[in-house]
Amino acid sequence: MIENFNQTIQDVQSIIILPTILDVIVQSTGLGFAVVARVTSDKWITCASRDNLQFGLAPGDELDIKATFCRDVRSTNTLVVIDHVDQDKQFFNNPIPIQYGFQSYISVPIILQDGTFFGTLCALDPTPNKLNNSKVIGMFTSYAELISFHLDAIEKLRLKDLEIKKKNFQLESFDFVSSHDIQEPLRKIQMFSSVIQEKNNDGLTTEIKKYLDGIKNESQRMRNILNDLLVFSEYKKSSQEFVATNLNSIIENIRKRLLKEFSECNGKIVVEKLPTVPIMPDQIEQLFYNLIINSITFRSNNCDLEISISSRIEKGIDLTNEKLEASTTYCALTFTDNGTGFDPRYNEKIFGMFNRLDKEKDYKSTGIGLTIARRITENHNGFIIANGNLNKGASFTVYLPMKQ
Repeated sequence: MIENFNQTIQDVQSIIILPTILDVIVQSTGLGFAVVARVTSDKWITCASRDNLQFGLAPGDELDIKATFCRDVRSTNTLVVIDHVDQDKQFFNNPIPIQYGFQSYISVPIILQDGTFFGTLCALDPTPNKLNNSKVIGMFTSYAELISFHLDAIEKLRLKDLEIKKKNFQLESFDFVSSHDIQEPLRKIQMFSSVIQEKNNDGLTTEIKKYLDGIKNESQRMRNILNDLLVFSEYKKSSQEFVATNLNSIIENIRKRLLKEFSECNGKIVVEKLPTVPIMPDQIEQLFYNLIINSITFRSNNCDLEISISSRIEKGIDLTNEKLEASTTYCALTFTDNGTGFDPRYNEKIFGMFNRLDKEKDYKSTGIGLTIARRITENHNGFIIANGNLNKGASFTVYLPMKQ
């Protein structure tokens, strides 16, 4: 099959953290040129680069594969590291450094999750450098693993093309989220970023420190997203027995879990006496928790947060929702807050996977919590709707059947 290299370049370019990775490589090592390359048996293609040397390679540009060390990296699946070409017994007379005019060089393989060789993460400079050590090699290896993780995720999302377009794809299995192979690169990125800061703190510029802090923060955010995706996958079907449960006990559990958060924002929950409903308790507690933490995240700066919870029990035909079964009796639970709210145009969109309406405040949100809430209501043969008013708060109504 003929590879679409333009698509490959777009995939690499879509990795949001990649420019920061290349910046940190250049600034922390002193190397003037860093690049991610797609390497096949007969092609070497630039996908993304940071060029302080005017080396002249832009995305889509090619090098003769025979005139690169990356061909050797591909054939052996091992890295190439050179501190000083002129003093290196193996490479001092090699035509490749002479052709490109470098003295220091490093190239590590990027291996996809299925073991396929994708390409290389390379960097070079016309002056000698100290690269052949565990700190630099570990940093490059971890960044290569992180790039591999993103490329694998992009490919898996492409297989869900219809759902991606709707931004509300229903993942049937996301077991790989919790696997060691996915979590480990993120842990390594955080560890190596911390090591660089701790061991070189006095010698790092303010800009490099900012980049390293950004990498650690984004890595933690990715881990939070992966954890929420795992929760989402766990609720893909009804996995528990239905138990008649008083909903006030669920709210009380959540109130205890969020004592710190409510104390910090001076918030409170005002709740009516709620009924006993046949539910899967763990799932409904997760649903209520997600709705309440959403209110905490999007609270207003102009007043103390107040969340009110009310309920009513009626037949579907008497409730203002055409998607409910007319003859079924439902418990309609409404969560209302006095937070920032949102435009009513997004009453449906807000449940979509990764849909975030307020980019600044949404930084603390993974964009998955309300998607999980919808899945849980569906597991209960129920329904959830949202009603927003910009700067005037939001309400969510959950409809749960009184019989299962």
